Amino acid sequence: MLSIPSTFIEGKRAFYGEVREDFESLGFVINGNWEYHKAFFDNILSQHEGVTIYLRIPIYVLQGQLDRDDAFFEFGEPFLLKHVMHTGIDPDSDFSVMEVIGLSQFQPPLDPDDKIENVDKWRHAGKTSVERLATFFG
Repeated sequence: MLSIPSTFIEGKRAFYGEVREDFESLGFVINGNWEYHKAFFDNILSQHEGVTIYLRIPIYVLQGQLDRDDAFFEFGEPFLLKHVMHTGIDPDSDFSVMEVIGLSQFQPPLDPDDKIENVDKWRHAGKTSVERLATFFG
């Protein structure tokens, strides 16, 4: 994990319904592990051969619930995260009927928080992505 301190977005507040479409238009989506009171806007900066580098911006709901457009939240400090995924069949897994019907088709990451190489390059890419969001806050 590599933090990306940003006065462009950190501490800013917004309604979910007012920023969702704008953020999605720039490739930022709420990640799959959201909760009603907190979540992350994720943006894929790079994806190659099972390695994905995400820019992740935490949000903390101050009023309401995140599944509603009127949820009011505050942005936290952005950071970069590198996931290294399996790229094939896991030889140690037990093959089951669940896998045949597609209910267990994904393997866990080899490393959900791998070390980020070329720190300056990725920090610059992360800052650039965050700055694109600044236009939504005047």
